[in-house]
Amino acid sequence: MDEVSILNELKGLILIKTGIRTITPADCKRISIEISKTLNKNVSETTIKRLFGFAVVKHNFSKFTLTTLSEYVSGENLENWPASININADNTPLNWSAIKNKAAKVTDFTLKGIKNRSGMPYQMTISRKFAEHDFDDFFKSSNSFTAFISQPGYGKTILLSHLAEKFFNEECPQYKESILLFIQAYSFFNAEQLTLNFEDQLKTLLSISKKESLINYIDHNYRHSGGKLIIFLDGFSELVLKKDLKIQLFDSIINFICAIEHTESIKLVMGMRSTTWIRFYEMIRHSAYLKTKWFPGNYFNIAEVSNVPQLTEKEVDLIISGIDNLDVNAINPNLKAQLKFPFHIQLYYQLREEDPEFNFSTNITFHELISRFIQENIYRSNYYTEKILFLKKIIQLTNYGKKGDSVPKDNLIAELSAFKNAYMELLADGILMEEKRYEDYHPREFVRFVHPHIFEYFLFIELLEKFHLQVDRDFFQYIQNEYESDNVRFQLFQWTIRFIVRIGDLKSLANLFDLPLNHFEHNYLILFIAENLKYRSRYSSDTALLLKEHKLHDIIIQELGNFDFVDSCYKEALSVLLEVSDSNSHALTYQSILAILDMLSLDEEKINARLDELASYEALNWAIDPYEVTLLVYSKLSNKDIEKNQLIADIENLKYPFLKAGMPLNTQQGITYLLVIVLNLFYGSDEGTIKIIETIAKLHPDLFSKRSAFTILMMNLLALSSSRINPGKKTDQLERILIGLHGNKSRFKITQYAESILKMTQAYQLRNKGEYLQACQYCDECIQLFKRNNLNLNRILMYNLIIGIYSDLNMTAKVNEYKYERLCFMEEKNIPGSIFSLPKELTDFKHR
Repeated sequence: MDEVSILNELKGLILIKTGIRTITPADCKRISIEISKTLNKNVSETTIKRLFGFAVVKHNFSKFTLTTLSEYVSGENLENWPASININADNTPLNWSAIKNKAAKVTDFTLKGIKNRSGMPYQMTISRKFAEHDFDDFFKSSNSFTAFISQPGYGKTILLSHLAEKFFNEECPQYKESILLFIQAYSFFNAEQLTLNFEDQLKTLLSISKKESLINYIDHNYRHSGGKLIIFLDGFSELVLKKDLKIQLFDSIINFICAIEHTESIKLVMGMRSTTWIRFYEMIRHSAYLKTKWFPGNYFNIAEVSNVPQLTEKEVDLIISGIDNLDVNAINPNLKAQLKFPFHIQLYYQLREEDPEFNFSTNITFHELISRFIQENIYRSNYYTEKILFLKKIIQLTNYGKKGDSVPKDNLIAELSAFKNAYMELLADGILMEEKRYEDYHPREFVRFVHPHIFEYFLFIELLEKFHLQVDRDFFQYIQNEYESDNVRFQLFQWTIRFIVRIGDLKSLANLFDLPLNHFEHNYLILFIAENLKYRSRYSSDTALLLKEHKLHDIIIQELGNFDFVDSCYKEALSVLLEVSDSNSHALTYQSILAILDMLSLDEEKINARLDELASYEALNWAIDPYEVTLLVYSKLSNKDIEKNQLIADIENLKYPFLKAGMPLNTQQGITYLLVIVLNLFYGSDEGTIKIIETIAKLHPDLFSKRSAFTILMMNLLALSSSRINPGKKTDQLERILIGLHGNKSRFKITQYAESILKMTQAYQLRNKGEYLQACQYCDECIQLFKRNNLNLNRILMYNLIIGIYSDLNMTAKVNEYKYERLCFMEEKNIPGSIFSLPKELTDFKHR
């Protein structure tokens, strides 16, 4: 084998040993130092640059250089690597055992290299079931070749390695009579030959004389033993920019496929990126015969040019359990969906290695994965400057995303000629792809981003530059106005938040809440901000100081006054904000809202734990102490005797001296009002709720006329109590007003919790009007909603109502069904039966 072949092999082995995926000029110094440390011999940085093509090669490499590099990659044992197997040895006679041993030696070395270069510990990777089925079908078919095809990052190499181990290397392999030869594409080039001959190269690797016919010998053995020669060919990605060499290799592979047309004893399996396959297929697509010899697999997608599907949910769970050794159900479902892309699992593993507690509810993990993917494949790659300029041009030609994420290829002619190598790598690395579309029946080529998230990232970067890195009110307003009806708008907000938190300019986040966000966006972005702050605090000690300096907690607390207890993002945001709180005052606010949620859950353990936390705070400037209210509710649930208490006495006597005029209706005051209403639920009556809310409305007449999220919630609670004890024209009118408000969500910020209270009101109202079936439907919907959100107090009220309705209808079976369901639910949640118990006439209900 010639020097060029050895050099190609050496380059691959050096990358394997050093763990470098894509080499850059900066890595050459590191490699030189590593060689010096390992062998105490010197190979200069310039020589390494010459080896990898970063410096001009004016003469052949010295014998000392080749020997030193060989010692470095193989520990002086040159027989361990394929390019040097029998370089000077005589060809041996054909012998099946000898051939099998040679093939096993090459295959084992290739597998070792794959394991060493794996982006995560190899034992954490898994075999793909679809690939096992595809390979088994191909092995038994009459087809001569197949390929596992996908964009980069889908784990094709790992997939092939697991197939090799499962079918050929296990103690009792399924195809023990057959031979597997697993080789890399770059080991096939021989400068001594004008035309590369695939069969001759195979014979060289297997130490077979070129005078012998490998195909005839394998076919003869197959007829006697049934053993086949299976060739796994990977590593095409190492030849990204070597177009002439690839064409030569493709020609040789095609000639080899034609040579094995009449035998089923030799089969070729390749691992190719989509762009590589497209070029290979262009060379065979006009041959009807060659296409019949191709096994496309059971999952071939013509549009995506891929037959390697994303990981299934079960496969993701299996890998995650190996990485984290934790309950996979604890991982955010949105994150698991993102991890179906195998390359992201490698990045996720790196994140977990740096921070074992890295697990967030929002897309923060997703954004970190995308950012690392871009760093790995663009900013730390060859031609990174040209790549960035090329991607900037695409964004500009899409009119900053307003024309989609693709551009006609003919609009990029100047860039294609200037940045040819960069463009080819962007295609090969799965950042960009080419596709044909028909315009007026004429085909036209377009270039687009493979992953929309990469497009969104670079769009955000371009917008930042457009605004000279100033993320202010105008920046947010521009995104809102220009992308109002586009899904990219919400993603741009998240990239902006991440950027602001990273640079520490937290005051800019206040501009976000001036935008017309819907309730989901509002709550989600608060959680997203909180989790980014939490993540930042782990690597930047100045986070707490920045929070105080920019008074971000004050801004966010004011945004929590909608009390959307049904939205999981709202509840999770409170817990995360509590972790990054910068003062006892802010922490008490978060604790108090969480205490209200705990009380509505009727969970004694949670309430008791909350009491322990509240005990460490002083409720200065609070009209009512959240700790006292929580303690009274806990005492009620645990059936403990309560000493004479002024709060309870006031509630029972419908007197509310703590509701005083002159207090601004901010979030803290809103919490106070909710604490009074919750306490009244346990110790008072619906009449008390009505009076409390009417008093609050008199204290803040201007704000109630403006219909904020909080005042609409108060109106809904007023309507609910009125429908229970005061049905009639006034309640009907209030219901109509609320239905009108809820129907105009573009104008009023209606929370999901307020909507659930309105549905409860409508259920009571329908019963009052005798529309029982519709009322039962509303009750069932509310029960399911409150069950998902652990709002057990509301859930019990709906059980009581639906039992009352079926009692009115004299439907004994349904009454008993829901009474039993209610009983089981309360026992499961350890809720005392005396809390919000059924009326006596329903408890004693019998068929009338």
